[in-house]
Amino acid sequence: MDFAHAAVARLLAECILCAGFAGGVGHAVARREVGWQAPAKTLICLSGALTGVCVGAVATSWLEAVELAMLAAALLACSVTDLARRVIPNRVVAGILVIRGAYLCLEAVWGSAHGLGCGDVLEEAWASVAGGALVLLVLLGVQLPWMRARGSLQHCLGGGDAKLLSACGFYLGAVGGMACVALSCVLALACCLGAWAFGCARGEEKSFPRVFPLAPQVFASVVILTAYRAF
Repeated sequence: MDFAHAAVARLLAECILCAGFAGGVGHAVARREVGWQAPAKTLICLSGALTGVCVGAVATSWLEAVELAMLAAALLACSVTDLARRVIPNRVVAGILVIRGAYLCLEAVWGSAHGLGCGDVLEEAWASVAGGALVLLVLLGVQLPWMRARGSLQHCLGGGDAKLLSACGFYLGAVGGMACVALSCVLALACCLGAWAFGCARGEEKSFPRVFPLAPQVFASVVILTAYRAF
């Protein structure tokens, strides 16, 4: 019974801390970099808090909870800046890689200290590198023919989107990374259809959106795939 109580207490603590961290980062980004009004900042803060609860619930250790909370905060920051300014900061994308690398290093140190070795960590690290590289190569394989045919990357996947998806592939692995690409595109298409249908319903003559921020869909896809992988 004491073990069950301890597990519940740890789960609640992880959820609360992850929710507070992700929600706080989202609110800070909206206030300092974008300057949105209070309702928007509140909505972003709530989105971060709910995401923090989700990742805290699926984490199997404190170390993983910290990694997932920082990943969620970084993706939320990318989503806010992409929505507001169509920009995905390179430093935040690099931060996702650093977060994953730091997690793997700390996991290796913990395994060595407890006599478990580093074999599993090395396999996980290889899977991360392979996932990030595969996603980047696939997206470059899409961009280069488009640029050769059109002369520019207009109406194609942006460079920031490609880097963000590649960083997510570094976290999710090869299969998870490609699933993230596919799911993000599906969600983006659904959002474009929704925006177009909403405009038509209001009597506005709107063409189908050709430019749409992708970072929020990547954020949602990573959360969905992380939860799916946990269960």
